[in-house]
Amino acid sequence: MKKRLAVVLLTAVIAAGAMAGCGQETIKDSDVVATVGKTEIKGNIANFFARYQQAMYETYYSSMLGENMWTTKVDDDTTYEESAKETIMQSLEELYLLNEHVGDYDVSLTEDEKKAIGEAADAFVEANGENVREVISGDKETVEEVLQLFTIQQKMRTEMLKDVDRKVSDEEAAQKAMQYVAFTYSEESKSEDSESTSDTKEEAKTKADTFLDAVKGGTDFEQAAKDQETSALDLTFDSETTSPNEEVIAAADKLDAGQVTDVIETDSGYYVAKVTSTFDQTATDNKKQQIISERENDCYNEIVEGWKDDTKIKENKDVWKKIDFNEQGVAVKKAEDDSDSTDNSTSKDSTDEENTDDSENTDNTDNAEEAAE
Repeated sequence: MKKRLAVVLLTAVIAAGAMAGCGQETIKDSDVVATVGKTEIKGNIANFFARYQQAMYETYYSSMLGENMWTTKVDDDTTYEESAKETIMQSLEELYLLNEHVGDYDVSLTEDEKKAIGEAADAFVEANGENVREVISGDKETVEEVLQLFTIQQKMRTEMLKDVDRKVSDEEAAQKAMQYVAFTYSEESKSEDSESTSDTKEEAKTKADTFLDAVKGGTDFEQAAKDQETSALDLTFDSETTSPNEEVIAAADKLDAGQVTDVIETDSGYYVAKVTSTFDQTATDNKKQQIISERENDCYNEIVEGWKDDTKIKENKDVWKKIDFNEQGVAVKKAEDDSDSTDNSTSKDSTDEENTDDSENTDNTDNAEEAAE
């Protein structure tokens, strides 16, 4: 029978609050899951890190992918569990890779940071029963090491990105604004007994033409949309924008403020757009931040990839397989959903063990909570 832990994870760097549930740990603390350079990643660290990430996956995606999410195929050869665990392993290896290069940037933990990490680890241990901690390798020393790795990563990233060019001109980031209306259609023909409410291609085209004639005749763009029982949507864009459709963007990009496109036919419907501004300052400022973020990510990834190329990384896949997401579920749970979940007594753990079937724990796994310190 599949078991599930309900988890509260409060991120300072990270810290965890109350958990409910239990299971049988199958990976040993001393197992070596991978080696990064000369550093061995032990089973306890890998398990705790993996379970933390698993909790996020299950909380945010299980409602879309269902209870069998981990066995769902993402392609012909790979399950969702295998895909997620590959990503998780890469992230874990990256943490240790960064840790090996702290000397490159003179990065270390301050006494205040070490104290905060210790307090977070103590709070985790106090909040969670022994059986729960065993399942996720949640002893104080393990939690402290993972918190240290996260803190080092944050500090390293700051140092690695110090020289990134953060100057972006209005011209480089310039964004325009438009309103547009879409008249979509279904290729399937309607029959008298059909329950479909979708327009046919001909009906959509008629509505689009009627809409455009009304706008050209002086009717307000939004009112004309309401008259056709649809809505005018707002969008900021530049020449590289692809939504809602590249043809719509290309047509609008040629216009001045106040001008309206012709009816534009696409594979899914007919569009009419009106340019409302040839320079939207708020959208342009947001685009500047996006450009800066892209530069930072490119710089960070380039440095990390260079280190990977120069570092021997070995994964012990047989050991990594011992961490099974399908048989042992973990999901985030708000502490206020169940005040009893902070009880660390043996009787509490025993009760949770009896309620490991997913159908009995639905209420414990519906909500997620992350908080910054």
